[in-house]
Amino acid sequence: MKMYGLYLEAVNDYINESYGEDVWRLIENRAEIPHLKFVRHQMYNDNLILRLAKAAGEVLGKTHDELMYAFGVYMVKRIGNYGYERILKVLGRNVRDFINELDNLHEYFRFSFPKVQPPSFCVEEECETSLTLHYRSTRKGFTQFVKGQLSQVGRQFYNTDIEVEILS
Repeated sequence: MKMYGLYLEAVNDYINESYGEDVWRLIENRAEIPHLKFVRHQMYNDNLILRLAKAAGEVLGKTHDELMYAFGVYMVKRIGNYGYERILKVLGRNVRDFINELDNLHEYFRFSFPKVQPPSFCVEEECETSLTLHYRSTRKGFTQFVKGQLSQVGRQFYNTDIEVEILS
């Protein structure tokens, strides 16, 4: 399966900003990825991000889950640099509305990213203090990435701490 360079660019930026360029080079070498300059609208094999997380874990002494979560948080923090923050800010009046509009957002992104293969999100149940989200994706290994994204969306756009619990 393929993914756009936008995600890999964010991972590259996260490692460089958090740990430095020398650490990024170590991770790149450990992941056996040639010194690439990721291009936002170019397609890459989605196993590259998983290989980078594995290599980063070995270099930094962190787990795959910790790194994928951090990559997801960083992606949302930096979304303004990619020109999408305004869109996200108006996506919903609250977290539930935001989540329910994610599939529409992914359809909108098809104009810029025509080959996108997005996940699907649907709020199934809701009560005053929680909601049950159904997340579907053909990609394996990205659950913590999405968990990080959702947590950061809550903080950044709704001033809300979101605790995400994986049910199955």
